[in-house]
Amino acid sequence: MIIIAWEVTAACNLACRYCRASASVVPAEGELSTEEAYAFIDQVAPLRPMLILSGGEPLQRGDIFELAQHATEQGIRVSLATNGTRLTPELVDRIVVSGISRVSVSLDGASAQVNDASRGQGSFEMARSGIALLRDRIDFQINMTLTRSNKDEIGDLLDMAEAEGAVAVHFFFMVPTGRGQAEDQLSSVEQQALLEEIMRQSGQRDIDVQTTCAPQYARILLESGAQTGQAARRRSGGCLAARSFVFVSRTGEVYPCGYLQVSAGNIRNESFSRIWDTSPLLLDLRQKDLKGRCGLCRYRTACGGCRARAYSHSGDWLSEDPSCTLPLDGPSALSRKNAPDP
Repeated sequence: MIIIAWEVTAACNLACRYCRASASVVPAEGELSTEEAYAFIDQVAPLRPMLILSGGEPLQRGDIFELAQHATEQGIRVSLATNGTRLTPELVDRIVVSGISRVSVSLDGASAQVNDASRGQGSFEMARSGIALLRDRIDFQINMTLTRSNKDEIGDLLDMAEAEGAVAVHFFFMVPTGRGQAEDQLSSVEQQALLEEIMRQSGQRDIDVQTTCAPQYARILLESGAQTGQAARRRSGGCLAARSFVFVSRTGEVYPCGYLQVSAGNIRNESFSRIWDTSPLLLDLRQKDLKGRCGLCRYRTACGGCRARAYSHSGDWLSEDPSCTLPLDGPSALSRKNAPDP
């Protein structure tokens, strides 16, 4: 199944410090019209994708519920990614009626002090109020973008998510894109430590815990399974960009992911299916003919590194992921290129 994250608008009522979309209070010039949005939904419906309505803040778009219902009526599973601050009982009713199956609410900490430092004063309490409205009405998850300023919040955020009744928590590892700056990005050592902490925490909880833009997590799980004599709990297959995930921008550009903003084509000029099937960029990423450490690593299939982070660092989406902590030699890390993947 293809997961399509669709940035339906750049408009947002918040101004998060690291925002990938560089969102503002007004829509961006050239956003897809209602008619174009309907046509896009019709294009992808035969593929039966999972469609994530994102932004910006998707609730800032006046036709968002009509778009959601048009998609769900064609058998598309639709999720809504919101900051949660605008939710009201009436809007939650419309979310449910439109057929949206899950809502993700973004928080950057388990306290107002930490969250509001990046998302704006008052946003924590408003989002918590929105979560209370979702509870018992629709499945919801909490998304948290990890940076150097909130890296100590993992356990507290998971505690809060469980107490609120969330079905999942997704931890996003920030890639410098949009307003996100390199100084906000976790170091490779910090990322490794946090992934190990997430693995430890998830093993102690019933809630579903996932990571994004951190394909090294699959390698860590595999290594943990080998060290304990148990099978690794999952294999993500590495970076999903262009393989089972794709991003469509507010103006119709198709990107491998939201952090790798190199266009594979525009749905205003050609069909989504043609772009998905024939784009040289997407085909290049699927071949995974990786360079540097990632190309030599025995975990190149299970992990393969974050292609967006590689591009942000070097300008080459096939280059090595600079956040990797594995040593340059030794049986636990790099090996001959023809060595079998674990």
